[in-house]
Amino acid sequence: MKNPALAPRVIHFGVCEFNSQTGDLRRHGLKVKLQPQALKILSLLLERPGEIRTREELQERLWSANTRRDFERCLNKSVHVLREALGDSATNPRYIETAIGVGYRFISISQEPRRPALARRNRRRIDCLAVLPLSSEPADPELEFLARRIVERLIDNISRLSGTRVLAYRTVQHYREAELDPRTIGEKLSVRAVVTGEIVQRNDELLLHLELISVDDGTQLWGAQFRGLCSDVLAAPEKLADSISNGLQTILAPGTRRRRHVRTEAA
Repeated sequence: MKNPALAPRVIHFGVCEFNSQTGDLRRHGLKVKLQPQALKILSLLLERPGEIRTREELQERLWSANTRRDFERCLNKSVHVLREALGDSATNPRYIETAIGVGYRFISISQEPRRPALARRNRRRIDCLAVLPLSSEPADPELEFLARRIVERLIDNISRLSGTRVLAYRTVQHYREAELDPRTIGEKLSVRAVVTGEIVQRNDELLLHLELISVDDGTQLWGAQFRGLCSDVLAAPEKLADSISNGLQTILAPGTRRRRHVRTEAA
């Protein structure tokens, strides 16, 4: 029997996952190549999410004595590289927050197994939400047009759920390039939850990651990844949107009968 203590510890956050035993970082399921020092910083920050790791501690733990003269420059560069790999921002951090003049902390994440949110706790019913425009990578007019068609279809489907209000696309379209976090946008729009996501093209494959986020406390109520061939999704984006709607319906209207899923891989 294997020793549980030796099992890999895989930490999930957003569209990323990090294996602290092997040092593998993945984003959208794809392995991210990252310089060793940046990986060490990530591993150290993830040891105690939510706690500030001081610059002095980072220097003591991760830098040898003969490189400490260039420590400040090396640390700043490594954190910048790490943020780029995670798709994070220093001005609007989702993962790594700077404590000015002190150090850095990894914004607290929940490590409980992913399960339907309604099974974990009783929540108020989400009677009003907004589906925000999807961010796309790389920025491409065809990909942006596809993302808009998916969001519009998703809004149409949600609008048919009894007792659920969803904001029109024209109301939310201006938030496509917004630098605000989903909770702030949700508060501005006066909704209980927001759906946010990212669509990524990798060669002949499209990856789509979505999250339903509570505006009250910022927790993730639902999340899923969808993937398919570019040609298939471009030919019928409505099928992908319908599959997403079926997943969301378990949270938004759990008592209603679900439509049949289309054949789209979800994780």
